[in-house]
Amino acid sequence: MTQGSREPHPQASTKHPAVSSIMDVVTFRMARLVAINTRAGQHWSERLFDLSLNEWWLLAATHAHKSIRAGDMAELLVMDKSQLSRLIRALVDKKLIRSTQDPDDARATILDVTSRGHLLHERVLAEVLRRNENVLAPLSPEEVLQLNDLLARLTDHNMMLLQKNKGGAA
Repeated sequence: MTQGSREPHPQASTKHPAVSSIMDVVTFRMARLVAINTRAGQHWSERLFDLSLNEWWLLAATHAHKSIRAGDMAELLVMDKSQLSRLIRALVDKKLIRSTQDPDDARATILDVTSRGHLLHERVLAEVLRRNENVLAPLSPEEVLQLNDLLARLTDHNMMLLQKNKGGAA
């Protein structure tokens, strides 16, 4: 063993690569990648579009679903309802989304994108796609497809675990 290297942790699983420190843990590495891209995204989204990154995600997810209940949006974004409520108010104040009472359930609200929100969505999405090209630059088109498949499988599996444990750790 060379100086500075460590033995793999004795409790490492058969699926997980050898772990000698937190830097080797797959979930830490994914979280770090998300943090790097979130920090970069926060800068350009506020500077170019006067939107926080969370506001952009809410606008984009609302646009993708056309009309969605706020509770379903909280689950989709894995966000607590109080944080989502503040974001909804911010986007309603900016006239980017509408929040209306659900005609089938007076306790629920429906979110949809305004025409102004649709126009901004198209502008921001163009920038997101341009920036994603830079993020994915080291990968081949085949690797990008594989990464998307792996992310979908991991997301679905971990969402199931989260729901099964009612918010507990996976």
